[in-house]
Amino acid sequence: MTIYISELFKKVAKAKTRKQKKELLEQHRNNNVLKFVLQGTFDPTIQWNISKKFPKYKPDSAPIGLNPTSLYVAMPKCSIFVKDHPKSKSLSEAKINELLTQILESMHMDESLIFVQMLKKKLKVKGLTEKLVLEVFP
Repeated sequence: MTIYISELFKKVAKAKTRKQKKELLEQHRNNNVLKFVLQGTFDPTIQWNISKKFPKYKPDSAPIGLNPTSLYVAMPKCSIFVKDHPKSKSLSEAKINELLTQILESMHMDESLIFVQMLKKKLKVKGLTEKLVLEVFP
């Protein structure tokens, strides 16, 4: 069974030592969605084409796993939010905000929060630093 990214980040945050956090990340080293989230957050070459003021949204209130989508579905589509990406060039700011709202409202609140934090380049997971990420994903 695949672990949700939000559940993995909760485990990382609860891990007592840096070594335990690193081991958790290493166990999921082959998880491409995890890599994309971390890259989207920590890679300075990725710039998001999102306005500073995020659109208001109401995440799906269903229990995790019963939501229409998750980061596993949303992340492959997020190239439309990358600045100067061919898929985003023809989209207006209003359309980008509309698509972003749809994605955020279709995910569990924990998954939506991670997506927003990634777009803001400020992932708030206790002990998850750029240095640690680069050790596990050089």
